[in-house]
Amino acid sequence: MDYQRFIDQLPKLYSNWGHSSVHPQSNGFSAVLDLLPGKTTSNIMQLLNFAVECLAPSEVYCQIGGKEATTFIGALLNHPEQMAYAVDNLASDDEEKLEQLSKNLSLFELEQQVIFANQETEEFFFDLREIQPEEKIGVYYYAGVKDYRTQLLALTLVTPFLAEQALIIVDDSNYSSVQQACWDFMAAHRECQLLLDLPTPQNGDSTWGNGLQVFSWNVTQEAGYTWSTFAESFHNQPFINALGNFSLEFEFNQKKQVVESLKKQALALELGRHFVEAEQKYKEILQWDRNHANAYHNLGMVYYQMERYQDALEQILRAVAVDPSIGLRHYSLGLVLEKRVFRT
Repeated sequence: MDYQRFIDQLPKLYSNWGHSSVHPQSNGFSAVLDLLPGKTTSNIMQLLNFAVECLAPSEVYCQIGGKEATTFIGALLNHPEQMAYAVDNLASDDEEKLEQLSKNLSLFELEQQVIFANQETEEFFFDLREIQPEEKIGVYYYAGVKDYRTQLLALTLVTPFLAEQALIIVDDSNYSSVQQACWDFMAAHRECQLLLDLPTPQNGDSTWGNGLQVFSWNVTQEAGYTWSTFAESFHNQPFINALGNFSLEFEFNQKKQVVESLKKQALALELGRHFVEAEQKYKEILQWDRNHANAYHNLGMVYYQMERYQDALEQILRAVAVDPSIGLRHYSLGLVLEKRVFRT
């Protein structure tokens, strides 16, 4: 990916670059939006399109947040040989959206260039790790979920698949969660530097939507940012404080209240011999607290009463592993082992 060419020549493709009236010199992107209205803008489509033009022949374009067909069309327009990954998690009842995406791509004869992955971002990159494709990602456009964790994870997971030199383009950079995730990613990866920051005065602006940031990725990058630069320019302290406060609130208040409520519901269902429903409640508890020994034990005893002895054994062993000091759990383990031996 020739990102130096991209950053040098990009402004020349626009009129009034750097001003609120900025717009592409080409009318082709506006024509696409007239035909297929979407949430993107002609400015973003032009930027993505030129980024694709700067790709090396062996590199691919990858976009997270793939159901927005207009961005794919903008990126691939007039690049008939360029392959792309589209990743988005459409629910099973979203067949209509998937069909519409396919129709929109077909309208511009792009359906053979796009590999659509109907998956979570994490699952996509785990699968890509198994495949180990030869082609590297030269342009990575993230337009997916905006929460801090998902944003940071999506940036982190792509790194093994990036070309030695690549572009990372992030949508919705007006949001504090997006900004801080990108900055924390830069802090952890010297290879990444901010090339363009294109904020907007309001979300949904006709120029750069909800803001756009463009980063370079260069594995030969030797000089990184200094700490003083990070502390001054790449630290949203109020948001960092909010993350910390939320973590404490979640751990010591919200989680405790929810788990106590679920325990009462699960025990009532178990006493009423509604074992399937009780199983689900205990599993919910374990989603909130992976070290809840009582939940493991009680779930094991639910399986015991359902005569699912192998499942019961696994859960009670987990309970004992978390806290071996409770005698009842060892007694329950003996009951389950007795059934296992008898069934054998």
